[in-house]
Amino acid sequence: MAEDTNAVVEESLFDEFKEHSISEFFRKNRHMLGYSGRLRSMTTIVHELVTNSLDACEESEILPEIAVEIKKIGSETFGVNIEDNGPGIPPEFVPKVFGKMLAGSKLHRLVQSRGQQGIGAAGVLLFAQMTTGKPLKITTSTGNGTIYEMEIKMSIERNEGDVVSEKTREGFWRGTRVEGEFKDVTYNRREQGPFEYLRRISLSAPHAKITLEDPEETIVFERTVNDIPERPEVMKPHPYGLTTDELLHISRVTDSSRVSSMLNNELSRVTMKRIKELEEYVLRDTLLENYRSSVFWDTIVSCYLNFDFTKYFDIYGHYFDKKEIEDVKQLINGLPEGLGELKTYCMKYLVTQYLVQKLDDEELKEIKNHFKKKPENFMEYMDKKYLNASLLDEFRRKLKDITKSPAEFVKSLVDLAMVSDTELEKYRKAIRDLLKKNPKEMTWKDSEVIVNVLQDMDFMAPSTVGLRPIGEENIEKSLNTLEPEFLKTLTRKPKTYKGGVPFAVEVGLAYGGEAGRSGDESRKMEIMRFSNHVPLLFDTSGCGLTNAVKSVNWRRYGLRNDEDAPVTVFVNLISTHIPYTSAGKQAIASSNEENEEIFNEIRQSLMICARDLEKHISKIRKEKEEEQKRKYVMKYAVIFAEGLASITGRPKEEIEANVVNLLR
Repeated sequence: MAEDTNAVVEESLFDEFKEHSISEFFRKNRHMLGYSGRLRSMTTIVHELVTNSLDACEESEILPEIAVEIKKIGSETFGVNIEDNGPGIPPEFVPKVFGKMLAGSKLHRLVQSRGQQGIGAAGVLLFAQMTTGKPLKITTSTGNGTIYEMEIKMSIERNEGDVVSEKTREGFWRGTRVEGEFKDVTYNRREQGPFEYLRRISLSAPHAKITLEDPEETIVFERTVNDIPERPEVMKPHPYGLTTDELLHISRVTDSSRVSSMLNNELSRVTMKRIKELEEYVLRDTLLENYRSSVFWDTIVSCYLNFDFTKYFDIYGHYFDKKEIEDVKQLINGLPEGLGELKTYCMKYLVTQYLVQKLDDEELKEIKNHFKKKPENFMEYMDKKYLNASLLDEFRRKLKDITKSPAEFVKSLVDLAMVSDTELEKYRKAIRDLLKKNPKEMTWKDSEVIVNVLQDMDFMAPSTVGLRPIGEENIEKSLNTLEPEFLKTLTRKPKTYKGGVPFAVEVGLAYGGEAGRSGDESRKMEIMRFSNHVPLLFDTSGCGLTNAVKSVNWRRYGLRNDEDAPVTVFVNLISTHIPYTSAGKQAIASSNEENEEIFNEIRQSLMICARDLEKHISKIRKEKEEEQKRKYVMKYAVIFAEGLASITGRPKEEIEANVVNLLR
């Protein structure tokens, strides 16, 4: 009886089990798309449609002209209309563009883009449908003489766009106009509203002309640049940014017939010559794996590593926590896995050696507690206090040689008679067989072996053809609209994070004039954050860009109080993959512990600009001090002239004129 009851209960548990479409998921989790507050929802609507218009115009090499109209049409209802002069949308694609989640042309491409997931426009339709029950009206034409007017609703269950109505008319116009009605939204000109969003995107897209007609007035953000940005090119994945799962996915979709040709055809910087080197690296790691847990392990490690951790522990171990030393020993026992983490400890120990040799006993005593910190926290503190860019570059060069080359490693084992020529040939044959294998037959273990050795090989940095910066000159033209008394912009050379994901940082500092944001009594520091040219208005405190800006010691550069300074800080992060903290895409995951390459690059860029700002502020302060001295002396010039005239017998007017000329 009990068994029958349990069977009924088990079956009933699955009575309600069913699949859900992606549209239904987002309908119940609209906050993940940015629709979580009345003002934020309004800004998200404008953001999604304006960025779509910009992308469409740029890909078609058209100078964008975008008109945004926001009007209140009820006590709780707003109408939003956005029109562009882009290439238009063929009518058969309109339901897919606006009515189907995760449909787009960008997700599969490794290239810098404002959006990628294919959610934005469909999210706008979904939000309109959820709050008013009304469709979006789409008017579009490719300039072929026919204008299409369509009303689109979304079938949430099928994740498909349905055409509610459609009509055509003749006319020679090209572009797309989206009209919708929305509830649960509001409009004002606060810092996180559509007005501020459009003001900032006009700075990061200086080639666009954007017109905003809101309930108050019509404002035009004129273009300051008449050149269309060059289109970024699609890139191949770089070996350093590769994961085991990604390589397996590539193996399933490649047209290559061998693993070796797949690596050559599908990855950047991997030539057939480098694949021959890869064979030697795989051999090295295979031999290393074979001796794990053996009595010869310490000898094997000494043949593998160029860095003698034991020696450093003997000399400097009293500075470190005992648990840290045990953790490092565990990493060594797990080699070749964990090599990346081991390098962070190696960097810490190189810096420790430098500091012990540089500082006296009293100074070392003051910072002794910092030696017990985790490597990332230790490096953050020492970077601010004692290190500079050239020193860090020197330490990074040493880190590249933490392991011996495969040839050196194998030779060491042969010299120690720990592997024979026959065994070596057997291992090499197995490796050649792996590279000859059909990619479709690759296993997780095969992929893992290849990815691990790729991380340890020396490759050129990823190509930057997939990145498109705004450019120093264009940022300068944009920020000049603030009429600052000082302006400095900088576009840094591309670098990589997470091993092989390319990124670049652009910064600008504007001081004085209309720079900064309005405060109660004075202008305050304004931080403008951008990712791939898109303004980030929300989640400010949790964003790595904000934290990087605030980590700079601005007092060192002449700002006595960075919060109460007429400064606009412009930061744009561009990458083929932006590390957002969430699906809302309003904050960047970057700190001195996570994606620290981005964090440090922003800091370095801002400090370079801040040096010139400090010179400017010092010059102004010096001029003010000189002027105050001049006024002070002028105040007593008459008395001084009278006294000197009585002593020398010369005319008072002559002496006074000479004093004035001396001060000019």
